[in-house]
Amino acid sequence: MSILITGFDAGHDKVNASAALVTSLQDDLPQPLLPLRSRLHFAVLPLSTSDLREAVLAEIAACQPRFCVFTGQARGRNKVNLERLATNLRDFDSPDVEGCQPRGERIEPGGPAAYWSTLPGQEAMLERLNRQGIPAALSNHAGNHLCNQLLYQTLHWAQQNGSGLACGFVHIPPLPIQVRRQWPETPFMPLEMTRAALVQILLVLVQQAGASPS
Repeated sequence: MSILITGFDAGHDKVNASAALVTSLQDDLPQPLLPLRSRLHFAVLPLSTSDLREAVLAEIAACQPRFCVFTGQARGRNKVNLERLATNLRDFDSPDVEGCQPRGERIEPGGPAAYWSTLPGQEAMLERLNRQGIPAALSNHAGNHLCNQLLYQTLHWAQQNGSGLACGFVHIPPLPIQVRRQWPETPFMPLEMTRAALVQILLVLVQQAGASPS
């Protein structure tokens, strides 16, 4: 059982909380996850609406995961958010790294209006995070930018191909350094706390999947 964990590239902003999180986990895996080292695969995906689908499918082909745990930063949110669903809509309020800014477009013209997250155990993850003192909540809106696009396109691909791949998305607040540099009124969360959050999410995921961590 392998798990693909992704974040987004920093692009022009030079810092992205999700890229920092994924890179940190890859370079310095927390002790509770050491028994899972061989099963965890990390990737940083491009901030490009045109390249995103092929980039994530290449990672899926490379490691053949059973689960995908996607992460992305969400300016303005003050909790770790577990997304319940993805909608078939690209409506960017800001352009991607290539300057593309689709407005009111379907992600998949023939696809359904939305897909539910297929990541098991989200309620248990939420309970575990809050019990550990990490602010967390379920979210019903993954936005209409690249985070939502990533989740929707992967769920659509899995459904179209009869894949058993299960996918979910975790939004995290920006880092303190981003608030100091760019968004002084924005809530933030230290990297140590987002690392701790992903540890608990992954441990619950393995437990829900009925797999041994070793």
